[in-house]
Amino acid sequence: MNIRQRLLAAGLSLLATGILLPVPGAARLPERARPEATESANGATDAVLCYGGSHHRTPYLWDEERLTPYVTCTDSAGIERWLFDGFIFLEFQDTNRPDGRLYTYETGHLRDMGFAAGKEQWQELIDYWFAEGNGVNALEEVVARAAERIGKAPTRRKVIMVLPDPVIHRHYIDTTSTTRYWGEINGREMDFSRTEDRLEACKWFIDRVRERFEAGGYRHIELEGFYWLREIVTRPRDTAYSYHLTRSDILLPRIADYLHAQGYSFSWIPYYGSRGYDDWRFFGFDQVYLQPNYYWKPANAWENICGEIACYGVGMELEFEPTLLRERSGSEAFRARFREYMDAARRCGIYGSKPFAYYHGTNGFYDLWASDDEEDRALFRELCAFILGNPLRAAQTPEEKKNNKPNTKQQPNL
Repeated sequence: MNIRQRLLAAGLSLLATGILLPVPGAARLPERARPEATESANGATDAVLCYGGSHHRTPYLWDEERLTPYVTCTDSAGIERWLFDGFIFLEFQDTNRPDGRLYTYETGHLRDMGFAAGKEQWQELIDYWFAEGNGVNALEEVVARAAERIGKAPTRRKVIMVLPDPVIHRHYIDTTSTTRYWGEINGREMDFSRTEDRLEACKWFIDRVRERFEAGGYRHIELEGFYWLREIVTRPRDTAYSYHLTRSDILLPRIADYLHAQGYSFSWIPYYGSRGYDDWRFFGFDQVYLQPNYYWKPANAWENICGEIACYGVGMELEFEPTLLRERSGSEAFRARFREYMDAARRCGIYGSKPFAYYHGTNGFYDLWASDDEEDRALFRELCAFILGNPLRAAQTPEEKKNNKPNTKQQPNL
């Protein structure tokens, strides 16, 4: 057994006891950014990923009807209860646009077509999420109506907004393409060959989102922080991962400093085997979830996945897509793989010690909720029970206990 295998094995054992190994060489951040095993650094125990903004997505909008099953569900006793407490609003591209153009919000996407999104597209993304009856505003209304039925939620629902990647070159892979494509701030053209200008663009986006939140006067939701989109972060030694196209080690800690100074968290979800999550605190992240990718790559061993979660002190992402619906060909294998996520989380001690993020493609959770098939219904009930029973959830407030009552008119599909 080599050193890495010994470390992973030790990490797995330690995780079961709730003790996490330190990360050698990690930068020391303020204590508030270094949560205990039973805390979430972005305030959400169960955060769902909501992809929206690209014209290729069906459905296109996150309206009240679509968001409703994400906010509450009715448990086996007939009691309506709060479900997801975190909502990660994100997008990585905009395709199928009426103007026929293709834009990416991150380095590494649309390699052979399209261009990096500029200031105009960044503003379009903000406008999408704050449109009347959509995204942030729709979530506020759904949570408000639920509070009228079952009492105020224990905490405001957390919104974690995507932060686009200031891609250095207009066509990211072509280093001869311009770095002066994004637009202007205060009359000065941004040049993304300069880290200062990339940082200024990120600050601009953060400030515009913050202003929209403050103007909204929301009572039931709050802007908790921002989500870094690119699933790889690099250091100079990561030449095989195109360090020269990202320079993550120079940019991200400065973004984190800006967010932390305003009281916002910085979240990230790398894929298993990615770069940078072995030293995620160095980059300034507060909450990291690891993608096991087991849903598509069952050769990924749970012992190793759980060992890395323990070793690096990160949360876990549960992953599925509509391919697990019983009507889909080969769905039995996908349903079995998804159940392995919940089983492994319990078996390895992640459940009750670290927070979770939930990937479901564009609309997988809603499709599972809406299905009339009994096998799909059973899996939906299992998933909801997993979320509702998460030991990290704070005890119900007296107000919630008093107001929780059978409600058979809501969430009929559970």
